[in-house]
Amino acid sequence: MPTEASFLLTVGTIGTYLAVLWLPGGLAAAAAGVRGWTLAASAPLFTYLIAGLAGPWLWKIGIPFNVWTFLLTTVLITGLCFAARWWVVRRRGPIEERRSEWTTRANVAVALTLVAAAVVGAAVLLAAMRWDINSIPQDWDAAYHANGIRYIAETGEGSLYATGKVNWYELKDGVFYPNAYHLVGALIYKITGAAVPAVLNANTVLFPGLLGLTLAAMIRYFNGRAVTAGFTALATVACTSATYDNLWRGPLLTFTLGIAVMPVLAIATDMYLKRPALDTGVFFGGVAVGLLAIHSSTLFGGILFVLPMFIQRWWGRWKLIWRDALVLIVPAVVAMIVTAPHLLGALAVGGKIAIVDWPSTFPVSQSVGSLLTFQHVIALPQYWLALALWVGLVFASRLGELRWLLGSAAFFGGVWVLTASYSQPWVAKVTSPWWNDQWRLIALACVPLVVIAGHGLAVAHDGVKSLAARWKSTNPAVPALSAALVAVLFAVGSQGLYFNLNKRQVEQGYANQPGADRHNMVVSPDEVLAFQELAKLVKPGERVLNDRRDGSVWMYALAGVQPVVGHYDGSAESASVHLLQTEFNDYTTDSAVRDAVKYLNARYAIVDTGYVHGGKDRVEGLRGLDSKPFVQRVYANQDAIIYKLVPPPGEPVSP
Repeated sequence: MPTEASFLLTVGTIGTYLAVLWLPGGLAAAAAGVRGWTLAASAPLFTYLIAGLAGPWLWKIGIPFNVWTFLLTTVLITGLCFAARWWVVRRRGPIEERRSEWTTRANVAVALTLVAAAVVGAAVLLAAMRWDINSIPQDWDAAYHANGIRYIAETGEGSLYATGKVNWYELKDGVFYPNAYHLVGALIYKITGAAVPAVLNANTVLFPGLLGLTLAAMIRYFNGRAVTAGFTALATVACTSATYDNLWRGPLLTFTLGIAVMPVLAIATDMYLKRPALDTGVFFGGVAVGLLAIHSSTLFGGILFVLPMFIQRWWGRWKLIWRDALVLIVPAVVAMIVTAPHLLGALAVGGKIAIVDWPSTFPVSQSVGSLLTFQHVIALPQYWLALALWVGLVFASRLGELRWLLGSAAFFGGVWVLTASYSQPWVAKVTSPWWNDQWRLIALACVPLVVIAGHGLAVAHDGVKSLAARWKSTNPAVPALSAALVAVLFAVGSQGLYFNLNKRQVEQGYANQPGADRHNMVVSPDEVLAFQELAKLVKPGERVLNDRRDGSVWMYALAGVQPVVGHYDGSAESASVHLLQTEFNDYTTDSAVRDAVKYLNARYAIVDTGYVHGGKDRVEGLRGLDSKPFVQRVYANQDAIIYKLVPPPGEPVSP
């Protein structure tokens, strides 16, 4: 691993992330007139909006993405938001915003509960990392994100094709991938000087708390109760499938970030529809663009999430459909213009992505049961969460303006059941925006379900209050004591909001589970030492031949050394790369292999012991190198061997 992170590095990196996420975006959102809980929830999304627009557009005109150009873009977007708000106020006069029914005490109580929940969520993740923020995520997606962040930071390339350049550097058209997540990560990398794993992890530990924040803000906006918001925060950080399962398996970092900020779209949409104006239109469009900049599927999922809200709004007032459609056109068109690179890139790859069809192994009854008991892959249901959910469903009529969440839960829950229980080809097509992935879909379903569970806990709180009233208790402290009692019972009954359960899930992604062999990891500490040795040996412009199936794809993110293959994904592999993966050990007898080595300027090769997803086979081209006359060992430890090419690249071996 990189050197174990100190307490100061951990706090500093997480603190820098908090500042970068909330300050620039907060300034822009505040300039658009957003205040209170909505401002707190939308600030990170606006930061991703700023970065997600700055990187691609600046690159198109030849300007690199860095801290200074990000700050200049922040000033520009904040100015535009301020101008929009000023124009509306100038024409309409002071704008009376929707007033909260929450008291000051209620706001403070929700804030304190949310902070406590966020600390628990972060502690779960840090504990799974063995309290070392430099721990390396061991699964498939992490290497792609890690290499992308370092590549952007070192080259300044903010294009929508930059994140794949470490692997698909020979592909003419590149590989499109929305990069707001990576652009912000590149800023943190440059500002803090932290190792790339620390940059990934410092953001990851914020996700459970961020989802709790955006849900609390949504509840507040739709006139939900403060106790519902507070209990929802607790339910969110307790729920395994909402965040944690996708933070060890994958890890699905951009997806989990996307669902954490998705609830803001409900606020922005309703705000704009109830008062269509330039400032609310800018806020609504900014939220949509921010979601798209994180990932194309995030905006798509967000639209489906709020669709039941439209149905609730239109029910019995059908004329609103045409009115709403007309007022949505203008911000939609403007958003499409400013995100033209994203939309064109998504359209270009849309027909090239193969449909993935994961096995559907659950009977329908088990799929439904798993959904209603918050049990996907864990051994036992999360009974306390399930009980809260069932109470919330029984008393769903009390959700008020938030009743539309029942539709969101039913929709995503239905899609989850389809992909978990039905293997027909049409199901794979319908669920293709989420790669037919059960883990993603149950996470989407859990977003509204945890709110309903929070509502169920609030109903339990009402029951305790009613019981106290029967005892003729009129003490004004009873409501607070009742809420505290329900929260304590839930926390104790769930064994600390399922802290250990969630920790055990996440630690799988870092190979930190009890009894794990530190030498049988995808990227082990000894392999990292070998990467650091490569950094001393390899000259600028040279690449290192490596095996796509092992942890060597991390060498660039961890040591700045350019590999021949930079990700486990071998799709669209170039002819020269494929030849070396399959036939490098024929270097002596095959001139095509020598030409490929010369073309890629590969002077060193590395073989590691760890394989992704439990693979055990070395690629054919790197087998048996110890017996080959054209390479010699220059470094070895228990988990990695480095070879140096004896002749100059492309030259035959001397007799």
